[in-house]
Amino acid sequence: MIKKYLSILLPYSLIFFISCSENDNKSEEIIEIVEPFEFSNATNLDQENQIEIVTWNIKRFPQDKKYSVPYVQSLLELWNADIYLFQEILDIYSLMKMVDQMDAYSYILSDEAAFALVYKSNNVTFNSKNELWANTSSRNDGDSDYNNNAQYQFAGRPPMENYLTWSSNSKSIDLYIINIHYKCCGDGLYDINDPGDETTRRHHASLLLNDYIVNNRSGDNVIILGDFNNVGEQNYTNPAISPFIDTLVYASAKHFYMMDHDILAGPNNKYSWQGWTSSYSPAHFDHIIITQPLFKYIKNSIVGVIDTPMETGFSSTAVSNTISDHQPVFISFTID
Repeated sequence: MIKKYLSILLPYSLIFFISCSENDNKSEEIIEIVEPFEFSNATNLDQENQIEIVTWNIKRFPQDKKYSVPYVQSLLELWNADIYLFQEILDIYSLMKMVDQMDAYSYILSDEAAFALVYKSNNVTFNSKNELWANTSSRNDGDSDYNNNAQYQFAGRPPMENYLTWSSNSKSIDLYIINIHYKCCGDGLYDINDPGDETTRRHHASLLLNDYIVNNRSGDNVIILGDFNNVGEQNYTNPAISPFIDTLVYASAKHFYMMDHDILAGPNNKYSWQGWTSSYSPAHFDHIIITQPLFKYIKNSIVGVIDTPMETGFSSTAVSNTISDHQPVFISFTID
C-alpha cells in the first residue's frame, strides 16, 4: 500500500535542499529536522462521526530552518484534524519529510502552486485533483476579459480542487475541497478600468470560481477555503468575497454560505491575521465557504480561528517568526 502520494516530478536538488521563492536570493541550505515539540495547551479537534477541516496559510514554510517543522508537526498531530489544506509551502521537501514522520497522515502536493493537502489515511480517501485554469495565461493582457488569463487573476496560483471521500464507521461523504490563495495587497477598491489592480484580480478570481461551481458542481459538496487576501473593508461587500456572500448584488451568491461570517462581522482581535509583526491593522483573510448541498450540515457545525499564541504558549512575535503570521481557520461538522 502506498502511504504517500506525490503528483509532481521533483528536480534532484529539491530532494536535499530548500528551494527559495523567485523573490528570494537563491540558496541551498539543508533543513535541520528536530524532534516534535509538546504543546500542552493544544486543542484536540477530533470527534467520532465528525469531519474536521483546517485551512492555514503557513507563511513560507518553513520559515525557521530548525523549529518550524517540529512546531508545525506537533500542532497538526495534537489538533488531530482529518484534513489540512495549506498555502505558502516554500520548500516541499520539508513538508514531505514532516508528513512522513506523521504515521496517521498522507499528503498531496500541487503541480503549479505552493499548496498542499494533508489528510488522515484511515478516514480520508484521495480520489483525484484538478488545478483549475492552470492552462490559461498568467500574464496581464491589458483587456477586460478575465477568462483569457484566469491564472493571472489567481496570481499564478491556480486553485487546487481535491476530490475526497471521508468515512467513519457507517458514515461517508464525498467532498470537493478547493484550496485558494488570492493576490495580496492593494487598496480594497474594485477598478474595472485597471485589469492589473490587485483588488480587481481578487474580484475576478471569485467571479471565476462562482461561475465554475454553479455551472459544474451545483450538485456536489464543495468547500472553497484558503487565503482570500481581502484587503480593505472587512465585510460582505469586499470585492474579494462579495460574489459568494452579497446576495443583493450577485444572485448566484445564494448557492454559497461563508461559514466564518460571524468572525468577519466580529471584533478584529478574533481575526485570522493579526498583523503581529506588521504596521497594518488585523484582517480576516482566511475563509471557509460551502455550497448549497452542504447547507444541511450548518446546524451541526463548529467554526473558529485557532489561537496559535494560546495553543503554543509562545508570544505572538515568536509565532509569527517561527510558525506563521496567519492563524488557522477550522470547520467541523457531524455527518448524519
